[in-house]
Amino acid sequence: MNSSCEEGEQNLVQTEASLQAFFDLSPDLLCIRSSDGYFQQLNSVWQTTLGWTLEELRSRPWLDFVHLDDIAFTFDWERQCYLQENHTPIQFKNRYRCRDGSYRWLSWRLSPYENGLSYGIAQDVTQNSWLGSEAYRAELQEMVKLRDQAIAASSVGITIADARLPDMPLIYVNPAFEVITGYSPADVLGYNCRFLQGKKAHQPAVAELRAAIKAGKNCTVTLLNYRKDGTPFWNELTISPIYDDYNNLTHFVGIQSDISARVRAETALRVEKNKSEKLLLNILPQPIAEQLKQLQSSLAQQFDQVTILFADIVGFTPLSSQMPPLELLNFLNQIFSAFDKLAEKHGVEKIKTIGDAYMVAGGLPVPQDNHTEAIANMALDMQQEITRIQAQQGKSFQIRIGINTGPVVAGVIGIKKFIYDLWGDAVNVASRMESSGVAGKIQVSAATYERLKDKFVLEKRGDILVKGKGEMTTYWLIARV
Repeated sequence: MNSSCEEGEQNLVQTEASLQAFFDLSPDLLCIRSSDGYFQQLNSVWQTTLGWTLEELRSRPWLDFVHLDDIAFTFDWERQCYLQENHTPIQFKNRYRCRDGSYRWLSWRLSPYENGLSYGIAQDVTQNSWLGSEAYRAELQEMVKLRDQAIAASSVGITIADARLPDMPLIYVNPAFEVITGYSPADVLGYNCRFLQGKKAHQPAVAELRAAIKAGKNCTVTLLNYRKDGTPFWNELTISPIYDDYNNLTHFVGIQSDISARVRAETALRVEKNKSEKLLLNILPQPIAEQLKQLQSSLAQQFDQVTILFADIVGFTPLSSQMPPLELLNFLNQIFSAFDKLAEKHGVEKIKTIGDAYMVAGGLPVPQDNHTEAIANMALDMQQEITRIQAQQGKSFQIRIGINTGPVVAGVIGIKKFIYDLWGDAVNVASRMESSGVAGKIQVSAATYERLKDKFVLEKRGDILVKGKGEMTTYWLIARV
């Protein structure tokens, strides 16, 4: 039994000796550290690099050898190493004190703790002793001071969040952040800055921001945030990740600007633009308006088959002499507004009004197969609408309608007071169909009759003399089949 114990102890001693011999073969500083803050095992390179004996290094907490200015962030790295759930090594740099009082820069690669132990490899990266010199420290302090002054003087809010800690708390905010948000450093340090979102945490931009943080990437978003006093403001936020020399994500820097005034101006601009768009679409068909917005100075298009309707209020002249101007205007507006609704209902295009005349066309600016039927249906509805207005107003008047079908040229010409208009013989004939018609009736040309005869009730009027055309056969549109 005793021989077995002795043999086991001998094997353990041999294993430790072999491990130490293996350690001593490395040109780097190797160590095994325990969670109590002490070195458990070191190789001989530590002694040659720092001048301390291995016994001296093992007898004191390893933090005793770290430069005072480096202890805080070294401890942060140590804590992160302890909290690591995966096995990704931690990489960082710090300064270790030599026995003669000087310092050496060590570049670390440290494994996470496992079974109470962590394993580290360090390289001496002190170059030409500059990094450890007083001149370097003085220059570094001056640069840090200048950086801090610049950040503090900035008019935009600047924040720094620690990406190594759970929930990425804020560790720095500059004075401008307090000006913008109303929150002092004491209010926010140690907390994630999502508190600025208030109840608006489900904005689309928030999802974009979270994705960028998860991926460790740059991101610029506009968020609706809330100040300490509860007032809302629009925050243009840019976040940028910070990586150390070993490509470890350590921090996020946030740049925040209050762009509420700009958002209000852009919103007002959009409102006015929408108003202009609606006004333009009340003047021109949408396809034509879109082409004009592409800076085309004139537009013209040939249409092989279009149906044109002219309507005129019969008896308007004597009626107008009996009505005050404002009442007359309201009267015409009631009639033409009703016609506008019918044009929209039947999918045809209002062209214009001239005095008490109304012009509409079907089959343009977007060609359609049923344009003649659409115009015919609108004409019959116009008659019914006139009957309704007569009863409502108690005024005696009639409407005379003329329709023709044929080819036209349509477009916009000129540079002022745009209007979408039609040209061609088919337009002239449609006008003659109206002017040579009878009050209360709808007169159509032979071309229109051929397209309607199977779907509507029509009555032949006969041959009539049409100015500029001679004799033409025309028809009365009576009703739908």
